[in-house]
Amino acid sequence: MARGTRRLGTLLVPVTGLSGTSYPPGTKVAVDGGGSSVDGFVDGDWLPLAWWEFSEGHAEDAQAG
Repeated sequence: MARGTRRLGTLLVPVTGLSGTSYPPGTKVAVDGGGSSVDGFVDGDWLPLAWWEFSEGHAEDAQAG
């Protein structure tokens, strides 16, 4: 994966961001990283995501999310 590239995904389960906001299933998320856990971002809010908490979409420029 090229540095600075984020993938778009959709939450499959409710996830709480660093801000304390809970995001419901279906929320669009920008995903960065790989492996069993990745960094997710919704409007700048960081969400630590496990592989099973989201489904991936297509590649997107790092400006997303």
